[in-house]
Amino acid sequence: MSAAVDVILPTHRRPHTIAHSVAAVLRQTYGDFTLHVVGDGCDERTEAAVRALSDPRLRWYRFPKARGFGYANRNRVLRETTAPLIAYANDDDLWFPDHLERAVGELTERRLDLVALRSVHVDVPDRLDPHFFAFDWRLPLLGPFLRNWFIGAGTMVHRRELFARIGYWNEHLIRFGDRDFYNRTRRSSQTSAYLDCVSVLRFYALHWDAHYDGLNAPPQQRYLAALADPAWRAQVRAAAAPGRRDSAVRRRQWADFARFALCSGPKFARFWYERTAHGTGRDIAGHRLSHERRA
Repeated sequence: MSAAVDVILPTHRRPHTIAHSVAAVLRQTYGDFTLHVVGDGCDERTEAAVRALSDPRLRWYRFPKARGFGYANRNRVLRETTAPLIAYANDDDLWFPDHLERAVGELTERRLDLVALRSVHVDVPDRLDPHFFAFDWRLPLLGPFLRNWFIGAGTMVHRRELFARIGYWNEHLIRFGDRDFYNRTRRSSQTSAYLDCVSVLRFYALHWDAHYDGLNAPPQQRYLAALADPAWRAQVRAAAAPGRRDSAVRRRQWADFARFALCSGPKFARFWYERTAHGTGRDIAGHRLSHERRA
């Protein structure tokens, strides 16, 4: 008997990509899910793009803009849903068709509380990068740190019971809530695992948002069609498999590492300040959950 999944897909100002991300979820080989698209201060264009994809598994919510990346709004929906498993999708990324099937299989067979899978990046102007440094470096200490830091919400699937143990999403954070949630789980007594299998195409908003207006169509449109081809998916996974990389790949990885450090360093510092000043998600959301149960 399959376990039902609530898929949470937050969105804000992405009417040009949201339909492709939703379509990728709706095409999953594992069909026992409900997709909750959480509009975080969205306009009519985003709502129209979502509602045009008529499917009985699709739910649309429209909330006023919440702080930062809208973690309060996704918590609001999570408290209203009941499926035993939770997955997350992003409004500009694309799931492989077997993403949920693989993740649920790992959770069930290995009795895990959370599983995270691997992503590959699509870089500007349109280059598929299966060797993104965070998942490709096997350097002592630095390699595991980077991998854990760059695991995003769109690659994670977990049991609902996890909220009672580590808390919900930290609503005080402006950004990086997915890294916070994953690493809180990893540092807790709950069982989690990283599966080095590509199941998400990731389009970093930091690099892409300034380029969409100049395109006739977002690249997600073409990649969504490519994802339907089993041979193409197998080729991408083979390219990302662990192994030796040539010097050109390593030079590009160091350049990408420097670029991310320069762009995200100040944001990373702010994340640690907010997390220290306001406490963990368990402090904030876990106590609230306990209060709700007593009520």
